[in-house]
Amino acid sequence: ESSGSESGAGPSSSSSSVFPVNLPPSLEARRIPGLPRAAYYIANFITEEEEQAILHKVADNLLAFVQVLPIATSNSPLAKVETAPKARWRQLTHRRLQTWPSDLIKDTLVDARPLPDWLEKPVVARLLSIPVDDTEQSNDGTQPRHIFAASPHGRPNHVLINEYPPNTGIMPHKDGLAYYPVVCTVSLGASLCLNLY
Repeated sequence: ESSGSESGAGPSSSSSSVFPVNLPPSLEARRIPGLPRAAYYIANFITEEEEQAILHKVADNLLAFVQVLPIATSNSPLAKVETAPKARWRQLTHRRLQTWPSDLIKDTLVDARPLPDWLEKPVVARLLSIPVDDTEQSNDGTQPRHIFAASPHGRPNHVLINEYPPNTGIMPHKDGLAYYPVVCTVSLGASLCLNLY
């Protein structure tokens, strides 16, 4: 029932990294042929410096990926996952998990506080800055619709951080209705192989 961040000023790029941010003019430009029409891939979505700052927050710099999801209801702004309280981590079989801003109970957020700044900037703001295509407009007709426009809160509002040791991963699963209609994954620390069924 909910979704998550601040609206970005539009697609941008950064040259502060070996691999600068390379946002497309629209998601349609990065659609993956042969998969469902709403499957997109954006390489270099964040800079190496942004990736390292988020990994520092996540702690221990093990392989991690961040799922930015719409759900039913230090000095740098990015400097926060490593400093997350140990109680934030939940140990599961073959992985650790953090939920931001809170856990879900029966597909509803326990606490609907805003996401922390280190997730809002750059990840959520960037997601909201990319139009779905060059022709879609928001309901008021003034700006292009982003991927979260149809979600209940119009933005991501829940983030799962899964930390995996090398050579492990998550088993096939369905995310469930709480995560409908959109899920975004940002891989950090390593490449990601994602099988869609």
